[in-house]
Amino acid sequence: MSVTTEFVAIEDPPEIQAANPIHAEGAKAYGYERPIVAGLSSYGWAAVAIIELLGEEWLEEGWSDMAFPRPVFAGDPLTTTARMCWDGVCDYVQHNGAGKVTVRGRAGLGLAPFHGEWQLPTRRAPEPPAAYRPLMLPEEVPVGADYPPMAVRLGVEDARAWSANRLGDRHPRYHEGPAPRAHPSWVPGQMTPLIRHSYRFAAGIHTAGRVQHLRAIRAPQTIVVAGRWGSNESRNGRWWSTSDAVFCAEDGTELGYCQQSQIILPPPDRRAPRA
Repeated sequence: MSVTTEFVAIEDPPEIQAANPIHAEGAKAYGYERPIVAGLSSYGWAAVAIIELLGEEWLEEGWSDMAFPRPVFAGDPLTTTARMCWDGVCDYVQHNGAGKVTVRGRAGLGLAPFHGEWQLPTRRAPEPPAAYRPLMLPEEVPVGADYPPMAVRLGVEDARAWSANRLGDRHPRYHEGPAPRAHPSWVPGQMTPLIRHSYRFAAGIHTAGRVQHLRAIRAPQTIVVAGRWGSNESRNGRWWSTSDAVFCAEDGTELGYCQQSQIILPPPDRRAPRA
């Protein structure tokens, strides 16, 4: 059994472009001809096929891992195919208009086979944004340290706008009723803001990730996002880091986990001021 879905990539909104210049004109300074669409959006379009194959139960308790082997640009036609495998897990792959793979991964119901590998933070009480956010260079990632947790208000209109404006996804599950669901891409979409809550960084490229849904995330509510730096290593002159995060309701109930793997890029001019 398989499902195929199609979307056209949409330009990232201004707040995403401001948070990471790789998604704006700053991409040219890193060798890209134009801005790269955020990986979480590419995953969001792929997730539509996952839900059609596995059902909405996947948003209640389900998992996904993903890799982004090739960038997506605004206007790219994207086709995702999700196929059920013999072991009850689905494989999914997304291609652009040239037939090149932009996202690939696996997804399933219940707890992920990697569920015991999360490196979760103990620091979970939300803190206000840092008054001073130091510039973090790629080699300075504080491996093993917890992020200062942040509180995110997910309003009804926020949930609707995320789905419609960012992704062009107007499915009723994200728009109708007093408690619409958060789009599955909303979870990985909080990872860069979590960094920006306490640090500045020049730019980053999302390369892979993992998501574990434990309970449905619905608006309106305030969600605490707490994370930990898991690793950071130099490969071929670039620094590759991972972070794990837990998403909690106001009463502390765990709603889900997320891992983001990314390349942290230095300022285009390494002589840029640090303050």
